[in-house]
Amino acid sequence: MRTFIAAIAALAVSGTMAIAQQKAPAEATTFAKKVASANTFEIQSSELAKDRAQSDAVKGFADQMIADHRKAGEDFNVAVLGANISPPPPEEPDAKQKATLAKLRGAEGAAFDRAYVTAQLNAHKEAVSLFRNYAKSGRTAPLKDFAEGTLPTLEHHLMMVQDLSKPGAIAGKQAPKGSGGAAIGPPADVQRGRKKE
Repeated sequence: MRTFIAAIAALAVSGTMAIAQQKAPAEATTFAKKVASANTFEIQSSELAKDRAQSDAVKGFADQMIADHRKAGEDFNVAVLGANISPPPPEEPDAKQKATLAKLRGAEGAAFDRAYVTAQLNAHKEAVSLFRNYAKSGRTAPLKDFAEGTLPTLEHHLMMVQDLSKPGAIAGKQAPKGSGGAAIGPPADVQRGRKKE
């Protein structure tokens, strides 16, 4: 009888260990890969903006993106461990994000500001959609909790970048006169102090 009870106990312990070491479901791994690349893109593009942006508003936004996304990255790593995702997803931008980073590296001044704001607007629309969907229907508790907890911050970022994308919001420092065409800065009539009618 003792042998039988010991065998049952051993099965129970090994069964519990097997459950604890189960691989995460595919939906969790897919979400985690998208989050890792998106978060890394946000940080890398914002680090570029700190160095290249012309507008103080863009630089301030970039600073907040770096701080918030580094914090999100820490929370994400905890969720990944809790979800038993092994190995953790690579923290690198995907192909589309790498192409966007390359375009940003080639831009300067006001053109950089516009390109960065556009990239952030698109990235945050995608991130809010991704997190909203996972918060609603994700099946892996640690990642679902992470999505629910992070979503309000991403929604706030989206509102901020939508404000930055409004005409005149990133005027900041103006390019010296004669250094660009009419596409840079406000219309010529506004630059001369006259309102366009």
